Amino acid sequence: MTDHVDAIAASPRPSLTAPPPDSDDTARQIGEVFRRLAQAAETVPPQAHARIVAAVLVALGKAVLIEAERQADRLRQRAAPAPPGIKVSATARRVDFDGWDPGEPTES
Repeated sequence: MTDHVDAIAASPRPSLTAPPPDSDDTARQIGEVFRRLAQAAETVPPQAHARIVAAVLVALGKAVLIEAERQADRLRQRAAPAPPGIKVSATARRVDFDGWDPGEPTES
């Protein structure tokens, strides 16, 4: 086991700890996760790899729950009744205004 640990120390894998690539491509992001898991499997002992996979799954589950809560909160806010008072919107009913105002009628 010492040889394996020495091999890890001698050849560090900066790509395992590098930040994820900036991409909107879902397939690329998923591929990056699997690429790093495969590199970790080649680099660390099996027990360590099992812990890494478990940590990745826990982190993934936590991230999914956080995102689901954010989406539910946005839906709750959209479905909530509007606050009382005057509402101004771009689609409000328009009323034609007659610019002529005779004012108060005067008695003569």
